[in-house]
Amino acid sequence: MASITTAQRNRAADAVAARCNSGPLRAYNGTPPADANTALSGNTLLAEATFGSTAFGAAASGVATANAITQDSSNDATGSPSFVRAFESGGSTVVFQCLAAVSWIASTAYVTADRVVNSSNQYRCTTGGTSASSGGPTGTGGSIADGSVTWAYEGAAECTITNTGGKQIVSGGTFSVSSLTYTQAGG
Repeated sequence: MASITTAQRNRAADAVAARCNSGPLRAYNGTPPADANTALSGNTLLAEATFGSTAFGAAASGVATANAITQDSSNDATGSPSFVRAFESGGSTVVFQCLAAVSWIASTAYVTADRVVNSSNQYRCTTGGTSASSGGPTGTGGSIADGSVTWAYEGAAECTITNTGGKQIVSGGTFSVSSLTYTQAGG
């Protein structure tokens, strides 16, 4: 099995991340395309934020963490974000795509396929219901109880979204990204 050194993973992550400098970060709903090369199909653009001129800091252990991303103060549509795409400056060339999740919220109704971040971990709702009044999902299992919601652990959070609409992006509201990482595989 081939692998590359951490130094090379860092170089590769830095090269990819630099392609995002001054580009848009677009949040969509619906089923995420299979990969960043796949065309959108029935997805709605919910909001668009903008990377700074230096989009990411230097990678460590193959992971590049985004610098501050300019928020969108007038969202395009209402809906639950399921993925984001990062684009090169100009907005026509996709650099990468990742799953998106909102921060977990207590005593909130969630439906199947909603994604949340709690304690830097990402979870996908497998059974809809109302979340507990405190705590949120923890652990790495496939059937995590939280109030009447059941979650499945998906891994470390890739993109955490915060916005004025709680678990949804709301048309005309404010969209911001509190954390975004790009991970270069191959370790």
